[in-house]
This record gives sequence, C-alpha cells and structure tokens, in this order.
Amino acid sequence: MKPWRVIIYVMVVLLGFSVVTVYSTDMTTSGSSGTGYQFIKHILWIGVGSSFLVTMSKIDYHYLQKLSMPILIVSFVLLVLVLLPGIGTVTNGARRWIRLNRIVGIQPSEFAKLAMIIFVSNYIAKNQGRMSAFLYGFVIPMGITAATSALILKEPDFGTAAFIALLSMMMLVVGGARVIYVFFTAMALAPCIHKMLFDVQFRKVRLLAFLDPWKDPSGTGYQIIQSWIALGSGGLTGLGLGNSRQKLFFLPESNSDFIFTIIGEEFGFLGVICVIGLFLLFLWQGLKIVHAAKDVFGFFLGFGITMMFGLQAMLNIAVVSGAVPTKGIPLPFISSGGSSLLFSMIGVGVLVNIARQSSAGETISLPTDKGDLSEGKLDRILPLRVWSKITSKVAGFSW
Repeated sequence: MKPWRVIIYVMVVLLGFSVVTVYSTDMTTSGSSGTGYQFIKHILWIGVGSSFLVTMSKIDYHYLQKLSMPILIVSFVLLVLVLLPGIGTVTNGARRWIRLNRIVGIQPSEFAKLAMIIFVSNYIAKNQGRMSAFLYGFVIPMGITAATSALILKEPDFGTAAFIALLSMMMLVVGGARVIYVFFTAMALAPCIHKMLFDVQFRKVRLLAFLDPWKDPSGTGYQIIQSWIALGSGGLTGLGLGNSRQKLFFLPESNSDFIFTIIGEEFGFLGVICVIGLFLLFLWQGLKIVHAAKDVFGFFLGFGITMMFGLQAMLNIAVVSGAVPTKGIPLPFISSGGSSLLFSMIGVGVLVNIARQSSAGETISLPTDKGDLSEGKLDRILPLRVWSKITSKVAGFSW
C-alpha cells in the first residue's frame, strides 16, 4: 500500500476517535435534548477540511515554493490583526481568534505553523550552499522565526510560539545549520526564557503546579489531577463509550486540549495505545514520503509537516499525562477546534501531493562517496545526505 494511502486511512481512524469522543463530551453540556453545538461545529469543520485536503492534494506543491513569501506576509498580517481590539476575540484571557460568527473563525497561529514550514523549506532549498554560515544559515531564518514567535507571545500563547521556534530550528539543523549555533543561542536566551516563565504570574503558576499539583489540588493543580484521575479510571479496556465521569464538568477543556484524557477513560489503556500507535504509523509513512521526495523543497516541506504532527501529538500526550507543564497544544485530528483541524488536513493534502509527484518522478540523487564531491559541495549536501540515509532506514523498515 502506498504511504499516502496509509496516511489517509490513519487520519480517518483518528477522526473517528475524534467524532465519537467530541460527541460524548458535547452531550454532557448540551443534554439529550440539546443542540450538540460543539459536535455539529466539529462535523462541519471536518467537511470543510476534507474539501481543502482534496484540493491541496491536486495542486502542485511547487506553487507553495513560489508563494512562500506572500504566505509568510499574510501570516504576519493575521498575527498583527488578531492583537487589535475589535478584531481579535478574547477567550480565556488570550486574544487568539479572529471570528466572523460563532462557527466561522480563524486562529492565525495555526496558519503560522504551516507558513513557517513553507518559508523555511524554501529558504533551505535556495540557500543550500550557505546553510553552514552563521548569517545565512541561522541568523536570517531564525530572525524571521523569532518575529513570528514574538507576535504569538503577545496573544499570549507561549506554547505555540515555542513550538514554532523548535520546529524551525529542527528543520534548519537538518538543512545544514550548525548545532553549535543553536546551543549558544539557547544559552544566550536562557535568562530571557527564565524571565518569561517566572515574571509572568500565570506561567509561573502553571510551572509550579506542574512541579507539585497536590500543593493546590482545587486550584492550580486541579486540571492535571483530574486528568490523572480520568486516565487511571480507564483501566485496561475503559469505562465504555459515553461513560466518562470526568467530562461531567470535572475536567476543563475535555473536548479540546485534554481530549486524549477522555479517550483514555472511555477506551482504556488499549485505546490509548491504539491512538499512539496510529500517530507512530503516521510518522513512519510520512518519513517514507519524505525519503521519496524528488527535490529539496519537497523533502523539507514533507519533513516539516510530518514533524509538526509528530511533535504536536507528543507534546499534547505529555501535557495530559503530567510529563510537561500545561500548554495549549491540540492533539492533531482529534481535538475539537476548527483552525487546528483545517490546517492539519491541509498539511495532509500537501503530503499526499508530494507523495504522488514523487512516485511519478525521480527521487533526490544524493552522492554517497565523499570522493565524488568537492569540499564546498560536500558541506552543502552533507546534512541532507545524512538525513536522507536516516529516513531511508525508516522508510525501508518492514514488519
């Protein structure tokens, strides 16, 4: 079976988990005679996302390379507009949404994730020979990444800002930027990160709650404790579909950021392992598509999108299990939310297009013998060659 078909099937199964779990949590708030607002909205966004997936799977992904700068500019404009009173909508103390009505709205930070992946992929493709230089390989692309993250921090949304910075640095290192630049930059920014974490009260509270949630079980530690109770209550096979107790107004955000907890409670350990296994299968097939990409831009575009899904899933599961402090990172394809679902399905559409074009053309031809290359050319191609070997090992894995 072709990797892109496996990815589609995996996505459909994850959406199935999403539909039944969102329905289960939504019936709690709406009641048996209610309208099921969140569930209906979720179904509508799945329909919209599906149409965009089909469209993007048929559009040549090289158009994204030509439009990378306009897409980035649109992303910047949206991130500025959402900060303006009267345009951006405040929800839970953060101004993250531009809404037209109750159903139609956009979260610019979700669009910014894809915009940065497209920009960084295009930047690496056009500057392969200069990626080891400090200015061209690190300062310029990370400066644009920092500007994007700074706008998202103003909403405020520290989790998404850090996620975009982490994903961009990962792509740049794979593209040829020296790891030492990342190390010393992280060391230089450590005081600033400490200040952002401990001088802002709500972030400090979240961090302290992560370290010892039982110190304030009815306050700052309440959400993670309720999440643990739900996961523990599920046992091996779960309480059964619709039988979650923590969704009965005990666990906040049970249909969005903490929906994995409800899956664990209703479907048990087996359901949790199934979801994790599906994401691992998605990651594996995504890397197979990356390995077969026929050009450098397609390689890094596919790599960025695949890693975006993998990192998001990992961070969301880590949050709900208490392994990292609470952050607003949705679980791809499962969490209720229009923008996250829409841009995730757009990302899958782009992956499908990369896979289809790769199967119709030649893959990247990478030299394997150092003697075939001059020193300068070797420096240019080495990171891509190394990572191509790694993805080749993953892509060649067989049960």
